[in-house]
Amino acid sequence: MGMLSLKSRLGPKGQAVIPKEIREIMGIRPGSEVVFEVRGDEVIVKPLQDHSSVDELIHLIPREQKLSDEVDFKKIILSEVLERWST
Repeated sequence: MGMLSLKSRLGPKGQAVIPKEIREIMGIRPGSEVVFEVRGDEVIVKPLQDHSSVDELIHLIPREQKLSDEVDFKKIILSEVLERWST
């Protein structure tokens, strides 16, 4: 897919409307959840695809609230599942 660039104006509360053409291409409908990512001097807006994806949801936690040490959540979850479901 090529690059599509459209303009939108911010309202008084900092809200921007995602242009109809982009909403249609991305499958974003009223009530859809989107994720905002900051990459350098750009803001990326993309639909939240899978609510169960730990990798996707971890990016929603503000950087200052993240744990200082890296944690392997997948390993912790797998360990819990194995412990609870092993017979």
